[in-house]
Amino acid sequence: MSDVRLVTPAFVRLWLATLGAFATFGMLVLALPLYVKDELDYGSVGVGVAVGAASATSVIFSVVSGRLGDRHGRRPLLVAGGLVMLACYLALALLPGLAGVVGIRLVAGAAEATFVVGVYTATMDVTPDERRGEAVSLVTLASYLGLTFGPVLADIVRGSGRYTLVWLVTAGLVLGATAVVATLRETRPATRDAPSGSWLPPRGALRPGLLVVLGLLGFGGFVAFAAIYARDVGIERPGLIFALFGGVICLVRFFGRRLPDALGATRMLELSFICLATGLALIGSWQTETGLIVGTVIFAVGQAMTYPSAVLLAVQSTSAAERSAVVGSVGAAVDVALGVGALTLGGVAKFWGYGGAFLVASAVALSGLAALWPMRTAVRRPSGEPSI
Repeated sequence: MSDVRLVTPAFVRLWLATLGAFATFGMLVLALPLYVKDELDYGSVGVGVAVGAASATSVIFSVVSGRLGDRHGRRPLLVAGGLVMLACYLALALLPGLAGVVGIRLVAGAAEATFVVGVYTATMDVTPDERRGEAVSLVTLASYLGLTFGPVLADIVRGSGRYTLVWLVTAGLVLGATAVVATLRETRPATRDAPSGSWLPPRGALRPGLLVVLGLLGFGGFVAFAAIYARDVGIERPGLIFALFGGVICLVRFFGRRLPDALGATRMLELSFICLATGLALIGSWQTETGLIVGTVIFAVGQAMTYPSAVLLAVQSTSAAERSAVVGSVGAAVDVALGVGALTLGGVAKFWGYGGAFLVASAVALSGLAALWPMRTAVRRPSGEPSI
């Protein structure tokens, strides 16, 4: 165990900002689909469009923000992203129609991506090299903690339809997150390598990004429809399903934070695809409260392992000068999975129901094993490379 200090004031502020930002995302996960369905009276396609809209801009700005962060620093990403998020959540408090919701979410998606790229990359910057894997594990733990209690908080605040109050609480949380990091000094490291002039994702992030899309497509459907599906099978408080999902991820990320080093990134991805496919298949075929709970637990185990292992593959083949771009590019793949998953599975659900949508997502996750196979011998972890 390294004696180099990990928990510095800068690290604590970034951890708290991550917790606050992702708590707002967790509140949106629960409240937005229910608002579109119950208050605006739209079906699964409308819900999918509203939820997936943010991903359309997030996927672009994850890459763009990554490149900007490498050229101009992380602090501008944090401040600009936080302030725009604040404005968007205040706009939602005006209770707009579907067109307004989609427009707001398009802007918010860009801001959310910018903030997340900034906070994740800054965390890597302020961490000693020999403890970087541990640091990223801890900061992603903060994100999952936020995603865990965010839906529960939204469920309590929403009550029987207090959506304006929900959006005001999200605005307050993001204001606090932005304030925590607003005075943070610039963390971009000095390096001999000049930042790339390209606006495209780094080459080393492309294959890991493909694996993320295949593995997490079902996550887009889960985010969009799990709250509604939970009510359909008899669970009166759907926020509890998201709490279970996030709680399992937190446990796996904390106690299994060294597994990518011990087993290797490709082996971890194999295990994650198997868990993702199995969990989604159970949710889709065993359409009861028990089936949803058991499936969610297994699905969450796979979800916990996918992103860290994919980032590890990407980091192995890129330099420090492209660190922010790598983080942004793999994050963009998550956004693609969320957006495509919400939209396409929303269409599937219209014809085959939510159970059919989860079964299709299971098949896509299983196909990730085929996509991973050519990489097993092509990717080798360098000695001493930290886990993510």
